[in-house]
Amino acid sequence: MKNVTLLLIGIVGVCAAQNQQRIITAGSAMTEIVCALGDCDKIVGSDRTSLYPAEIQKLPSIGYRSGINAEGILSLKPTMVIVEKDYVELAVLQQLAGTSVKVITVDHELSLDGTRKAITQIAVGLNRGEEGKKLIASIERDIDEAKSMLAKAKSTPKVACIFNRGSSTVSVGGKGTFAEILEFVGAKNAFNGIEGYKPLSTEALISVDPEYVLMVTSGFESLGGMEGVLKLPGIALTTAGKKKQIIAMESLKLTNFGPRLGEAVKELVVKLHPELATK
Repeated sequence: MKNVTLLLIGIVGVCAAQNQQRIITAGSAMTEIVCALGDCDKIVGSDRTSLYPAEIQKLPSIGYRSGINAEGILSLKPTMVIVEKDYVELAVLQQLAGTSVKVITVDHELSLDGTRKAITQIAVGLNRGEEGKKLIASIERDIDEAKSMLAKAKSTPKVACIFNRGSSTVSVGGKGTFAEILEFVGAKNAFNGIEGYKPLSTEALISVDPEYVLMVTSGFESLGGMEGVLKLPGIALTTAGKKKQIIAMESLKLTNFGPRLGEAVKELVVKLHPELATK
């Protein structure tokens, strides 16, 4: 009986500790994962990129990348900080290491395996192991469904993945960018062979002649929509421009490779293979 009582006391203590958890996230994918695992209500602050779920935007902000400092984080009295690797300066993490705050640094690669690893690492840190397994299984089911759909696809379109801030900064994405999603949607990168983001070259764009242009919604809207995109140098001369095959997707869903990766894949499959929409 004594052992049972001690066990119950231990369980109550663990639950109380979990309920008192105060989490700060740095990196939008980290925030999405914590929320998808069921601990959104324990987040007390996040960085400026964490816009989803919407309720996160009501919380105090710790800033953005090099603007994030240990004092701002500690002022929110966190018990845990979950940060994407290389998002916060090393000196800040070293300062936090000298406190009682638990710091989880996640190396988040833009790949399905990277998504699995990030979810698993955060789930373990939050004592949400079972929830982590279920979340990964859900993503994998969505991707499997997308594969089944693609068995009926009639083409493998060339896609230019463009990231922009207005018309002043326009880049094309290669390996290590959101263009990695093309692997799952029956498409190929028109700019295959480049690493990271490179300035968009008009000549190169016309030369590769993409059938589709894929953008984040914020970039699409910053240009004024379809007409603004078609005014970018070279776009109107491509197949994508002539057919107005410009796809804009919600920024974080497309770029995060987080809990909504499977959802993003299924959505993009239909956009790139319209013949599948009625199947």
